[in-house]
Amino acid sequence: MKTRLAILMALFSGFLSAQVEMNYSYEMKYGVGQQVTSLTQDTTDYSYFENLIDINTSFNENIYLFTQLEYSNPPVFGYSRTRIDSILNTFYIEYSHERFNVKLGDLYELYGRGLSFYTMQDQNVDYDNSIKGLALNYSLKDNLGISTLIGTGDYAYRSNPTTQKNNRQFNHDVILGSIQYENEILGSFQYLFNKKRSFFDIELIKSIFESSTELGEELMTRADSLYLPFIAPNIYGLPSADTLLLQSHNVNWNIFLGIFDIYIDKVWINYDKIYGDEVFGSRFYTSIYTEILETGITYEYKNYNTPYLIKSISNPPIVYQESNSILASRNAH
Repeated sequence: MKTRLAILMALFSGFLSAQVEMNYSYEMKYGVGQQVTSLTQDTTDYSYFENLIDINTSFNENIYLFTQLEYSNPPVFGYSRTRIDSILNTFYIEYSHERFNVKLGDLYELYGRGLSFYTMQDQNVDYDNSIKGLALNYSLKDNLGISTLIGTGDYAYRSNPTTQKNNRQFNHDVILGSIQYENEILGSFQYLFNKKRSFFDIELIKSIFESSTELGEELMTRADSLYLPFIAPNIYGLPSADTLLLQSHNVNWNIFLGIFDIYIDKVWINYDKIYGDEVFGSRFYTSIYTEILETGITYEYKNYNTPYLIKSISNPPIVYQESNSILASRNAH
């Protein structure tokens, strides 16, 4: 964190003489009350004081810098951020030229509809699956481009969505490459190859093993078949941690046929189970959109089959319902 602050200060001082445009966005959330903590309707005191500052800076129309600062004591969800070395929440710098674009820092990228790779931030529910690394996009021609991305990060999530803080976390590294092609008659195509390694330590595996869920029961059965010791690891010389490999091939296609906008997205995934062999899974998404009498109509079909896979870098489309009540403003999905 101190290194990121030093880089940020150096960038600001180095570009003081350049043409600079800056804009700010400030958001504050404050509340005091009580929250329900169990199915028996027991309540506890609950308060939050969250402050978010987004700083957008442009240098000479080619360089863009984004910084997000957070002071929360405490936040709506997640951990308090009050120390000077923890308030820098998000940072990346981007350079654009005629045919290429380079981004360095916290990467938020979307490929297709996110079936294979989609990193995003949602402060409302304390969700952030970004990775730190380098992303490069290059246009070979006006209708042909390639891109690549490499990075690493920590993915934190909740075993129960109602808990205040993330209680599970693992590290992963990612590398991907893609090619995009557009044609006025054939539409636009994209192919994406993605490779990820996830590193599960023994504490995370034990927390899944001890949970009363289908995943925990399946892991317990697998551990029993391998004689894996969770209470006293390495007693039989077996590893206490596990590295899981994932490889995916993603193809998506978008075309306009008359009044119809058709989109098809398919990903084939080979991934490891915890203490298990490689298995095969897939995700499929398609949508058809048209407009009749100035009314938009959308048909969507989703078929996702990746059992026991923790989707740390993907966010495929889901079925959702938006609430119009201010009393349920955080129940968007």
